[in-house]
Amino acid sequence: MDPNVALSKEQCATSERQQEEMKNKPYREALGTLMYTSVGTRPDITYTVSTLAKFSQNPGPTHWTALKRVFAYLRGTQHYTLTLGGNSSPILTGYCDSDGMSHPDRHPIAAYVFTIRGAISWSSKRQDIVCLSTTKAKYIALTHAAKEAIWLHHLLDEVFPKRFKLPITDLNDIM
Repeated sequence: MDPNVALSKEQCATSERQQEEMKNKPYREALGTLMYTSVGTRPDITYTVSTLAKFSQNPGPTHWTALKRVFAYLRGTQHYTLTLGGNSSPILTGYCDSDGMSHPDRHPIAAYVFTIRGAISWSSKRQDIVCLSTTKAKYIALTHAAKEAIWLHHLLDEVFPKRFKLPITDLNDIM
């Protein structure tokens, strides 16, 4: 998605000609493909896909162009790999963040990722709670990350007893 284009409801198809033109575009089918890809193998497109999904009922030409750009991005980065930790011993590490104050409706996007030499669990979700401060948005993100960390720790402790610790890092602490 082009970082210089902010998608909005005002860009939805309004005229009959635009609506008819958009009916011929496989917007929902393409969006479903991107959702499947995002959940299965490409967490880097999760936020973009969730933004595009907001307009699936009545997409406009700008939304269609943004959706096609995601496919171009995937095609251009298909051979990229992300390796975390190299040859070091495997360590479970969690990162979380939120962007509670960047949306006009004040519903934060809480996100986390857990890694062991690569991403093993991730999430990026719009929360139902309205936040009036960035502190509350961070608290929500850390709560979701902590719940996932506890679950992962129990799972890994079952499979590999006493091998993994539970560090979680708030992204603002390292920047």
